Amino acid sequence: MTAERRLDKVEAALTPTQRILAWLDEAHAYGSLSAYVDSLLDKPPDEFPVNRLANDAATATRAALRGKPAETVGTAVRTALRATIFRFQLVLRINVVAHETIDRETLIYAVFAGQLALLAGENRQERLTDEPHLRRLAQCRDITISRVDGWRAAQEARSIAEERYLGGRAALFPDTARDEAERLRSCMELAVMADAIAELDGLDPAERTEPEAITARAQALVADLVEPARATTLDQLDEGRRGLEIATAWLRSKASAAASVPVGTAPDMPTL
Repeated sequence: MTAERRLDKVEAALTPTQRILAWLDEAHAYGSLSAYVDSLLDKPPDEFPVNRLANDAATATRAALRGKPAETVGTAVRTALRATIFRFQLVLRINVVAHETIDRETLIYAVFAGQLALLAGENRQERLTDEPHLRRLAQCRDITISRVDGWRAAQEARSIAEERYLGGRAALFPDTARDEAERLRSCMELAVMADAIAELDGLDPAERTEPEAITARAQALVADLVEPARATTLDQLDEGRRGLEIATAWLRSKASAAASVPVGTAPDMPTL
């Protein structure tokens, strides 16, 4: 058996997750999403990752089912395409959400760091008996702590999705992972400072978030990664009506959650 035929047999045996992980190794080697995208600019459309992955998945599935009825082969190809493209879209979604979170939290950090500096710079003797000052300080402390809790929940949600669909492999590009770690550390430091200043000024200790509450919030956030990836996948496969139904259900669930007290039940996981 030639080396080329051996490689073809290996490729044919790859699961959708394994195929995506092989692509992730290739993409992550560029260090950043922008560098990876730049490397694709001069390539023909067939070499774009989603097209190449879809073609490889379809070709491998047909090869594995050679001689089977056309209907059986068609169904298997469609299933392989859904599973492969979904995982590709999930990786993109995870990275996009991470970038958006970093940008948003950078702005929020600047706002509350400035607010905390003003509160800490006020005359200490006067501020200890100034009710408006104490309210603003308590609000600043609670919000900075809440931002950290929210980020931890988002990270846990990402880990759940990665474990479920990517074999536990981290989806973030190396530069994004570093930026996130640095920004999160800064936000945690700001929350600690706000808590310390509030304690010095005589406020009651902040209520600590239980790990179970973080996990419950994370479970609800998984859908924010998975459902858009599912909808995009189906749209790309000309199943736009089903994709629209998924996107609409996701948006309705978010609107419902925003209008009620969040609960810790996990959303139904897709079958892709």
